[in-house]
Amino acid sequence: MLKSVLAIAAILFTGVAAFAQSPKIELQNGAFVVTNWKAPQQEPNGGWGTVLLVYAGTGNVPALVGNWSVDNATLAFHPRYPVTAGVHYHAVFRTSSGTMITADFDGPARATNPIARVEQIYPTADTLPSNLLRIYIVFSAPMSRGEAAAHIHVEDDKGKIIPDELLPGQELWDPTFQRLTMTFDPGRIKRGLTSNQTIGPPITEGKHYYLVIDRDWPDARGVPMLEGFTKAFVGAPPDRTPPDPAQWHITAPAKGTTSALVIDFPDPMNYALLQKMIQVARGQTNIAGRISLDRHETQWRFTPNTPWQPGDYQVVIDTNIEDLAGNHIGAAFDIDIFDKVTKTIDRKSVTLPFTIR
Repeated sequence: MLKSVLAIAAILFTGVAAFAQSPKIELQNGAFVVTNWKAPQQEPNGGWGTVLLVYAGTGNVPALVGNWSVDNATLAFHPRYPVTAGVHYHAVFRTSSGTMITADFDGPARATNPIARVEQIYPTADTLPSNLLRIYIVFSAPMSRGEAAAHIHVEDDKGKIIPDELLPGQELWDPTFQRLTMTFDPGRIKRGLTSNQTIGPPITEGKHYYLVIDRDWPDARGVPMLEGFTKAFVGAPPDRTPPDPAQWHITAPAKGTTSALVIDFPDPMNYALLQKMIQVARGQTNIAGRISLDRHETQWRFTPNTPWQPGDYQVVIDTNIEDLAGNHIGAAFDIDIFDKVTKTIDRKSVTLPFTIR
């Protein structure tokens, strides 16, 4: 009798253990992971896509595109685009015996609380050259893509929208999707081109303008911003004088301090390029520190991570650094009417020496 009971218990335990170890698909931190299954060391013929597939939506839809990885014998699928609120996902895992294991998931709950706003628009000055080339819009949170044309407007002093000021479809985002670069039509800026001669520059000297960012621009979660943003500015004469580092004024800090090295420019410079095209070096070694801008991008400040040591230093400047009109060191933007904004860049540098005492 006891042997019969033990035999039945062993069978039940084996069944429970087998059930507990059945492969299972879970959604973990945006990846679809197969648990209770040990991935083989060798990838199967045809790749891991023959083992684990994920579909979004309903109906006869293709599998999601992404990457598969194996970490500690655990198979995971990372979709190219993040798991999205309001979307249904269907995952299919095929075992070596051909058994199909499926699981269904819903994307995260749709957010409703607005958190994004425009933190700043660069250039920050309220008088801008009529051949202004680029603007930068900095948001407080990641934003959705493909929305700029619908939510950025340039208006005249009467509030009338001026069409075709910015290049359509030219959304250039930083990796965090918090800084957007928009470009004014170079064809209207460069003298000698048809658009410049027939339509004129995007900005007219002496006229008042408003750059308007709509509140209903959705952030990356699909939620509209906290508020809209308007920048008022006046058109100024065109700037076709290339930046000249010989005209820049350097104020060196004292030794033993972490006071900022300061460079003052005669005219405003390109906000984004100021962050990466000026370095501070001692000999062949770059100095680590933090960059900040002031006075409407006419002042560059570098604060070192460690106190300044006495000696000779150099400010190293990439010659492709630009002012507001796209002029760079040694050449005006429209000196060649056949140049393209996206031309291949030949990087060179110039240096300005300074001494810490």
